[in-house]
Amino acid sequence: MQKFLGLTIGLFAVICFVPTAAFSLLLSENQTLNNLAEKAKLEVSKTTGISTDHLSIANTATLAHTGITRFKLRDIQGNMYDVSLDSAGNQISREALEQAIQAINNKGFVGKLEAELANRIAQGSNSPIRVVFYLRAKTVRPYGQPNRAEYQNYLNTLRSHYAVIQQPVVNQLQESNQRVIYQSLYTPMVVAEVTPSLIQAIATRSDVERIYLERRGSPR
Repeated sequence: MQKFLGLTIGLFAVICFVPTAAFSLLLSENQTLNNLAEKAKLEVSKTTGISTDHLSIANTATLAHTGITRFKLRDIQGNMYDVSLDSAGNQISREALEQAIQAINNKGFVGKLEAELANRIAQGSNSPIRVVFYLRAKTVRPYGQPNRAEYQNYLNTLRSHYAVIQQPVVNQLQESNQRVIYQSLYTPMVVAEVTPSLIQAIATRSDVERIYLERRGSPR
């Protein structure tokens, strides 16, 4: 009976400890984030002269595995400010932030090629591969009006905008007798079956952002 009681107490202690430890960790993380938020307010205050009492945190984002936290702050007039801090609360320069973002974006890629696609090409076959070309394009402002006719005009503008962006790559593919499968109406994407040698040539173009293997559950 004594052994059974001891085992019961031991199990109870373990069961209680796990959520308590998790709760303590969550409190610690929240406290760290709160401390960084206050430092972000101080940085904006130093730059603008606005009292920290007149600043609020509008949004927070943590960059994965970098220790960098980005804050968007709003003053009482509605003006927005951006501040990025490392885990110690030091402000991160725009250049360092862009480098960190680029490093995250490059994960899983060899240059502009998705890593799996690069591995396929490295196998030496020149058989066509179905790929997605993602092209560089200026962001189009999202539509925010309820008028249906104006919304249709907006869609027409989008189609024209992305058709112009896609056309140079489409021309190169067609001139090389490659099969263009799909041109997205509302994004800067083109799907085609392309030989590895031409994929590598197109990757050197300045208007090409990324090249991915196409993955679909059913054929087009």
